[in-house]
Amino acid sequence: MAQTVQVKRGTRAELAAYGVLQAGEMGFCTDTKEVYIGDGTSNSMVGRAMSGPEASRPAAASAGRAYIVTSGTNSGYLYFDDGSAWRRINAQKLSDLTGSVDDVTDGTTYAKVLKADITAGHVNKISDGTNIKTAAEIKTHIDDASKHRVINDTGTAITDLWSAQKIRNEIELAKHNIEPQSSVKNQNLTVPPVIPAEGDRYIIPAAATGVWAGKTNQIAEYQSAAWVYYTPAVGWTAYVDDEQKIYSWNGSAWVRTGGALQTITAGNGLTGGGQADSVTLNIGAGYGIGVTADAIAVTAGKGITVDSNGIAASVDGSSIVYDTANGNRLMVAAIDGGTF
Repeated sequence: MAQTVQVKRGTRAELAAYGVLQAGEMGFCTDTKEVYIGDGTSNSMVGRAMSGPEASRPAAASAGRAYIVTSGTNSGYLYFDDGSAWRRINAQKLSDLTGSVDDVTDGTTYAKVLKADITAGHVNKISDGTNIKTAAEIKTHIDDASKHRVINDTGTAITDLWSAQKIRNEIELAKHNIEPQSSVKNQNLTVPPVIPAEGDRYIIPAAATGVWAGKTNQIAEYQSAAWVYYTPAVGWTAYVDDEQKIYSWNGSAWVRTGGALQTITAGNGLTGGGQADSVTLNIGAGYGIGVTADAIAVTAGKGITVDSNGIAASVDGSSIVYDTANGNRLMVAAIDGGTF
């Protein structure tokens, strides 16, 4: 037969009336579901904390008990029985706490702001630790033009202040003076290319057509699906890609000012050459050859004549003849031993 052991039991009020349990004796409160164990002097509650609506919480009478309100009024709060009253031991909102922000200590990263420095939720003062200025004082100072540099787009002194628009215009002007120094693809194309690439540049020649018409000598640059034109100033320089030469604007025309570095070497019969801007080649004089500023002359010698017809060998036509039939050779015609 199964054995059943039941501990002493009854309501919480009945346990209070019963008094102290014997040492090691257990008692179960049937109404509060509490378990107590005695030591011969007092009863101590053991087991889980009690829970339920606040209205079901038993009267405070046994120190050490805990009760969690699980529904209704004050749900979520935990109470502790100190023997005479239930004490709430947790907080769910700031209003559950005592004290104020004044009791909060400044942290390492964040700190409090004085209430006097707050207006409608906004900080109304600025301080660097030594100087303190209110928002009103700062606004008055900023709005006082006499205390600040006034915008002067025509000024060039170091204390003059330019507007953003003026600064942008100056940057664009500077770009116009720099960009033309970059290369251009061609300076003889009269018809704008059909599909130019972004950044392509051309020097517009005379008689250009289409959108280039009337813009002779200007530099056209393709930007964002449109042509932008720069009127050259004296000294502007551009490298012409297809020619591999450098041209500069002299005020009326683009003139060649440089190109690939080449060395001119004097060949046979010549002297001079080099890499200078102007290179002179001279014809070298030799035996029987004379060179003057505007002519080259051959000196006549024995058996050789020089005249307007050219250089000729002097032959008598009898003993030596000029034989055109045999490769224009000089031939011995007759050998005469003479007379006694």
